[in-house]
Amino acid sequence: MKKEVVKITNRQVKPEAGLTLVEALFAMAVTVIGLVSLAGIFTIAMKTNASSRNFTTATTFAQDKLEQLGTIAFTRLVDPAKMHSNPNQKSDNEALIVGSLDEDVRGKDGSYYSDKIILATANDIEPEGTITVIKPDGSAETRRPDGTISNTNPFGADRVTYTRRWVIMSSTEANPANRRLTIAVRVKSENAPVGKTPEQVDLFTVMTNQ
Repeated sequence: MKKEVVKITNRQVKPEAGLTLVEALFAMAVTVIGLVSLAGIFTIAMKTNASSRNFTTATTFAQDKLEQLGTIAFTRLVDPAKMHSNPNQKSDNEALIVGSLDEDVRGKDGSYYSDKIILATANDIEPEGTITVIKPDGSAETRRPDGTISNTNPFGADRVTYTRRWVIMSSTEANPANRRLTIAVRVKSENAPVGKTPEQVDLFTVMTNQ
């Protein structure tokens, strides 16, 4: 009886030892797969957060330009001497146009309807958060987080974070003061990852002189 018990015990020990090894290998495989999946999710989250930040920043710059244009005298914005017929008008309120959302243009009077924006990042040549706005003629304004302002571009001519363009469309009432204006601003990120569509924000507002 004792010998039979020993044989049974030996038979039981070997399968248990093998099963433990299989379980350990399986657990390791599950852990590795889980870590790889987690790393992938983390990478996606990081990219999503970066995209969200870019979109929010672009929206802020678009809103800022809309507010700047809104403070300009209505008669200056609606000046017929600046405008020309809109070949893509969708209604009578868009019969005249100046500017473009797709390319850098100048009005008949030489006015610019685009600029470029550089935003300093961490470990940059300027403090993080510094903003430089560059006009097509090369003139620039740099605003730093400490409130200081300079009329220089410290980043170099080839660098750009966002492009910003705007357009003004007008109806054709005989009296320019009675016209209806549609102002649109487009801000586009110029540093999108390879294979990704650049973040782009379009904002518009409608103005009347009444």
